[in-house]
Amino acid sequence: MKQLQITLQGLMATWAGACMLIGAGAAHAGTVEVAYTGADQYTDVGRGRDREQVEWALTQHLQKLGATGLPADLTLKIEVTDIDLAGEVRPWHHAWPNVRVMRGTTDWPRITLRFTLQRGAEVIDQGEAQVADMAYLAAGRSLSIDSGDGLFHEKRMLSAWFAKRFAGKA
Repeated sequence: MKQLQITLQGLMATWAGACMLIGAGAAHAGTVEVAYTGADQYTDVGRGRDREQVEWALTQHLQKLGATGLPADLTLKIEVTDIDLAGEVRPWHHAWPNVRVMRGTTDWPRITLRFTLQRGAEVIDQGEAQVADMAYLAAGRSLSIDSGDGLFHEKRMLSAWFAKRFAGKA
C-alpha cells in the first residue's frame, strides 16, 4: 500500500511538472508570417528543384522558430527577396543532373530578407538582412538539424540569425 501511495505521489508530481511545462510553453508561440517576392529572379532555388517546396520548408522552419522563440504577443513579418542555396547544381553531369555539389568556397547559402517585429500595431524592430553562412562546411559545426534534410545548411543559418537577432525581445 505504501508503494502504491508513493507511486501515486510520483504520478501527481510528474503531472504537475508537465502542466508547468505546458504553461511555460504558452509563454512563447509568437507568430511568423513569411512572404516571397521576386521569386522568378532569385539567385538560386535550384534547377529541377521545386521552388514552392523550398519556400514551404523555409516558411515552416521560420514559423517553428517564432513559436518557440518569440512571446505570444509578437508577430514577425519576413519578406524574402532572394535565395541562394548552399552548393551548386552541376547540370552537365548526366548521371545526376540535379545533385548539389558543395565545395565550401563561394557556394555558401545566402538569404536576403526584410523583417518587421510587431506587438499589435507597434513596430519593435525592423530592418533588412543578408543572412549568410560562409563557413557552412567548417569542421565541428553543430548538426542540430537533421543532416538528411536538403535544406539543412539554410535552416541552421536561419536559426542562428533568428537567435542572434530576436533573443530577449519582449
